[in-house]
Amino acid sequence: MTAASARFEVGISPFGSSRAAVLDLARRARDAGLDGLILGDGFVSTPSFPIWSGGIDCFVELAWLAGQVDMPSYGIDAIVVPCRDPRVLAKQAASLSAVTGGRCHIALAAGFWAEDAHLFGFDFAERGARLDEGIRALLAAWRGESFSGQFWAWEAPLPISPCHQIELPELWLSGAEATMRRAIRYGLAFEPTRMTPTEIESLARKYADAGGRELRVRTRMSVSRPVRGPGAKDFPTLVGPPDYLAEQLAAYAALGATYISVVAGYDDRSCAETIDALGVAVRSVAGSVSS
Repeated sequence: MTAASARFEVGISPFGSSRAAVLDLARRARDAGLDGLILGDGFVSTPSFPIWSGGIDCFVELAWLAGQVDMPSYGIDAIVVPCRDPRVLAKQAASLSAVTGGRCHIALAAGFWAEDAHLFGFDFAERGARLDEGIRALLAAWRGESFSGQFWAWEAPLPISPCHQIELPELWLSGAEATMRRAIRYGLAFEPTRMTPTEIESLARKYADAGGRELRVRTRMSVSRPVRGPGAKDFPTLVGPPDYLAEQLAAYAALGATYISVVAGYDDRSCAETIDALGVAVRSVAGSVSS
């Protein structure tokens, strides 16, 4: 384990009920002194992620937000690689890096929703193999190389624009232990998801012991207890006032996490209140570390 660093970044997902609400939440995050705007990925409509809370295409929405709200960083946590052609993903990710001035990351994942696999016509059980090949295929596409695999193959007579002309986004892998092993193998940052600091501790230790040095975290926090609508999944959420959230941020940082990506709240009001609380929490942690 490593001691909490004096500086870690906190990004939030500005999930709102409307276009206006999303923009208001993003600006609120900026004004609270947070570090980034983070979106997720998925294709099918589910009660857990209504249109403006994960239903809009992540690349389109994040590029729009970057043009409206200036933040230190932007990210997608996490892209469902088995559902995306690596050549198209290479172009989208490079383009996002271009329009954000290189201030972005993309986290790759095997996918959470079996419905996505059904939509794209593959067995949900093979998503790990498709992720593994997709990582290699994306890197080849960025380099302008040909690729031959089980799921994707192409000849590359010319580089994919603008991959060869700009700074590419930072690349993470997001998931659980199997994804952690891939992160170590490829030398990429690892982002465990939907786990408390206590639940992540064992993974963080394994990652560090195996030579992994770039730990990120994706989590859910709220100042009030989430109320789920019909059909929505009950994701693990850390619930409490600013001082409690500060303790959780400090605990993640103590495990070595340098970026904490937060799904804040569960509706417009709780998201706004949680963003404000996170701003207070970040200042509290920073003050305690520097004193």
